[in-house]
This record gives sequence, C-alpha cells and structure tokens, in this order.
Amino acid sequence: MAATTDGTGGLAPPPGRPDAVPGEKAYRGVGMEGSIARWYARTRGTESQITAWRHQATSVAGGVPVGGEVLEVAPGPGYFSIELARLGRFHVTGLDISHTFIAIATENARIAGVPLSLRQGDAARMPFADGSFDLVVCQAAFKNFSRPQKAVDEMWRVLRPNGVARIEDMRHDASDAAIRDEVRAMHLGAFRAMMTRGALRSLRRRAYTVEEFREFARASPFGGGEVATTGVGLEITLRKPGPSVSSGPP
Repeated sequence: MAATTDGTGGLAPPPGRPDAVPGEKAYRGVGMEGSIARWYARTRGTESQITAWRHQATSVAGGVPVGGEVLEVAPGPGYFSIELARLGRFHVTGLDISHTFIAIATENARIAGVPLSLRQGDAARMPFADGSFDLVVCQAAFKNFSRPQKAVDEMWRVLRPNGVARIEDMRHDASDAAIRDEVRAMHLGAFRAMMTRGALRSLRRRAYTVEEFREFARASPFGGGEVATTGVGLEITLRKPGPSVSSGPP
C-alpha cells in the first residue's frame, strides 16, 4: 500500500485531517499531473512491485467470469490494470482524473502489449452505464476522493448483480514502523525511499479508520461490507447481490 493517484485529487496532504463523516471534503489536493505524476510512475514501477501486482491480480480476479468486465478506479500509471489484462480472461478498463496518468498508462499498456481501455473521469461521476462491470477495484486512492460517499455509491451503480467492489487504502492509525516496513519492501534507492516515507506519513493524515469505512459501506446501497486490516492498510470488500433464486413452486 502506498501513495498513488487519487481519482479526484492528488498527493499533497491538507493542513489537517478531514472530518470523519461521510460526504464531501473541502479540498481536492494537488492534482497528480505533470512531473509529480511522472515521479510517482517511476517510484511505483520497480520490479518487486510489478511482481507483487502480478500475484495480486490472479487472486483478486479469481471470481470474474471469462469474458467479464473489470474496472480499476484511479489506476495511475496502470501497472495493476496491466497485470489484470495479462490474465487474458476478461476486458479491463481504467478510470482516472489525471490526464497525465491516462497518457502514461496508455503507453505502459502499449509497451506491455496488452489491451487496456482507459477513460478520463471522476470517481464520483463515472462515465459508465448501470451494471457495466463484474469487478471494481480501487487501490491506495480512496483517501483523496473529494466525494468519497458518492464514489462508493457509484461503484454500486456500475456493478452488475453479483458483482464485487474491492477497495484497498492506507489506514489512519498506520504506525511509522509499519510505513518503514512497507517502503523497505519496495526496494527503492535511499533518496526515493526517504521521499516515499514522507509522502506516506503525509497521506496518513487524510486516511480513514476501519469504522469510517464501515460507515461508508453502511450508508451506500451496499448496506455494509467486509473490512480487514493488513500492513499499513485496509481491505474493503463490497458485494452487490443478484436476484434471489426461486426453488420453484411448492
């Protein structure tokens, strides 16, 4: 779990922590465009991180039907979306607010030789029809969304019945020691590791707690979800039920 694109904002933290109630934040942050987006892409493009995403893609997408549709919200440079697309079993789409990230992800997909659809847009107002996707994933970006509750509601809207949304993000109570361990596992050089630790400590201020994520889920059409902690982060699973199966006439 690390600093990344945000879907509607950027990397720089606000002067204080946002209110702990679902709704709109009073800030959008500094947009992840230009040089900061290119710096982030370099930081997150190490061999060890790509390998981790490759393993994660297989695990996360295990329940997606062959020929299904997967959406990554705020894919940034597109590394995880590309690993999902490499599986070759379904169609992958990425949605990001950053024009720079769309360009970077497009080029990365071209180099990787995988099909990847990319759209520029807002996580709180997704440019997709109802029931478009079997799986929605969002990694390390939710803390920066200007309208977090609306983003969760939109995930419900664009999911098909029996679809799943998975959100991974940093948690507000992540310790400095956990941040050091997280960055150490990235195998960065000394300077980039120092910069990444600083970015994570700053981003922690706007991150949410377990209970706050549970409230986002409860207040959404999902009506609730599963929240687990891991490392410096949280993993949230939201399920959209399908139609009930009738057992036939009595």
